[in-house]
Amino acid sequence: MAEYISTFPTGFGDVAAQALPSLLPGARVLRVYDGLLQYTCPGGHSGVNSVPFFNNSYRALRFFQGERLAFPRMVAEIEASKLRYPLPEGTFRVRFSQSNQFAGVEKQLSLRAENAVLRSSRLTLDRLNPSTELWYVLRDEGFGFYGQLLRKRAATEKNLRPGELRPEFAWLLCHMGQPTRESAIIDPFAGHGAIPMQIARHFPFGRLVAGDIDPEQVQALRQALPRDDPRIQVCREDALRLAGVENGSIDLILTDPPWGYYESMEGIALFYENMLKEFRRILKPGGRAVVLCARKEEFTHAVCSSRVFAVERIIHTLVNGKKAGVYILRPS
Repeated sequence: MAEYISTFPTGFGDVAAQALPSLLPGARVLRVYDGLLQYTCPGGHSGVNSVPFFNNSYRALRFFQGERLAFPRMVAEIEASKLRYPLPEGTFRVRFSQSNQFAGVEKQLSLRAENAVLRSSRLTLDRLNPSTELWYVLRDEGFGFYGQLLRKRAATEKNLRPGELRPEFAWLLCHMGQPTRESAIIDPFAGHGAIPMQIARHFPFGRLVAGDIDPEQVQALRQALPRDDPRIQVCREDALRLAGVENGSIDLILTDPPWGYYESMEGIALFYENMLKEFRRILKPGGRAVVLCARKEEFTHAVCSSRVFAVERIIHTLVNGKKAGVYILRPS
């Protein structure tokens, strides 16, 4: 059975390993690394590309282990191999990565790696805008792999606006909330709509409220979310005073509140404290809140000061290169 490597946001290893078999029937997780899954699955790579929390996915063509593992040895082994490429036609380029960073190699080694592909496939070389990529990857855990990239990110996913969540990260936040068909869900800081759009597309729900204080954002949300679904409500709301939301009417809060990096804010700890008190007002006794926050020290202080929530779990992660935390909160 074919083996695959897929990357996902760091910190979510156990979440990703648990979720994959339900999204990709027949998949078997072999190893879980920081931000990377190694697994097998039947049925070809089309299903792999449909997994919503993956960043990049590769068909693993060769694994490498051993002391002093380096790119020259890896390229030499591929030169001596006869490989079958899952995407055998089109154009390609070869990339090298070490410790999750692009790695430069000597020109002669790069040419050898390219010639190995040309000899074993019908692919033609295009270093600028290829249809596929072949990657030599060295990981800090002491192993490496050679694989073919199965999907390139769409340009719309790359060009995120300031503060906008990547779709795969938003999916993981929603999954952490464990929504059901009866769940009343709200994102009071909906912004560009990453979280509500993932709920609307991929998860069960009974009612979905997407709110934001910015009238332009609200108008854009109304265009982005399904307008013919009576369960979805888009409204202009101040998240600190959710006047349109009744006491104890919400099962699940999923949100990415302001970090204070992209907007001018003073006293963000007090802001978080007031936010949490309002969240507690609208949340049912058995509900939960899943909150993404980069200002972890201030947010933790606010949770302790407000005394209205208990922290069930914290996932430490990175968002656009910044350290952040996903807090799962239960009413205290």
